Amino acid sequence: MKNIILQLDNVSFAAKDNNLLQPKIKSILKDISFSFERGKIYGLTGESGSGKTTLAKLITGVIKDYSGKVTFNYKNNWNNVLSSPVQMLFQNDGYLINPERKIKDIFNETYRIRNKSKKNYFNEIENLFSALGLDHKLLSNKGSQLSGGEQQRIALARILIIEPELLILDEPFSSQDIEAKSSLIKLILNTNKQMDTTIICISHDIFTLREFSDEIIIFSDGKIIESGTTNQIFDNPQIKHTKFLLRAQSLTLSKEEIISHFNDEQNKRNKNS
Repeated sequence: MKNIILQLDNVSFAAKDNNLLQPKIKSILKDISFSFERGKIYGLTGESGSGKTTLAKLITGVIKDYSGKVTFNYKNNWNNVLSSPVQMLFQNDGYLINPERKIKDIFNETYRIRNKSKKNYFNEIENLFSALGLDHKLLSNKGSQLSGGEQQRIALARILIIEPELLILDEPFSSQDIEAKSSLIKLILNTNKQMDTTIICISHDIFTLREFSDEIIIFSDGKIIESGTTNQIFDNPQIKHTKFLLRAQSLTLSKEEIISHFNDEQNKRNKNS
């Protein structure tokens, strides 16, 4: 297990649905087994509601009442209670930034967990801001003065300054313009290369994942239905669902194919309900 940072063995998770009158237990994650290699970038994609974010929450410890086994293999000793070797940027994390606090004060919270001089620490922050396409002057701004995209990138910078061993990004491109998206992709690649950080990036956009992922994982109905190197998934997909996903995002599907696919998916859900 030397090169494996995260091992999932037969991981499943179920929860009550939203039916107030007759709530039922719904299986959300189903018998997932997968090995994540240290230093790789994984792109995790699939339709909405397939369980991608639920799996991420389980890995980060937000969800605890699951079955199966989750095993981590870290390089460093992480006894500092103020930090964790696993960090996650949720889709709307930017909105958690206090609108009345200055951004530099927010970063002061993470300063305490880094064994570096304050000067070097803020040099790192400024370098991160540059890499993310953020103006250094934003450090003096309050959260309420930032756009949604700026908030999201600052939330990511606050995570990266901790130098986690495993970083999970949940739809990081959703609120970014084209220029910011390009900067973010470069930062993901640089973080992976310079810090040897293992990265799991969740996105509906498989073609964006293609730009930086070593491996692609296809998720559907709470299960990993296909995985492989990025070239394998794009050049030789094995599963019908994966082929549909690729053609759907390249806008080459006919109306009949779309209807047929969603009918098939609905039939699967009806069988499992």
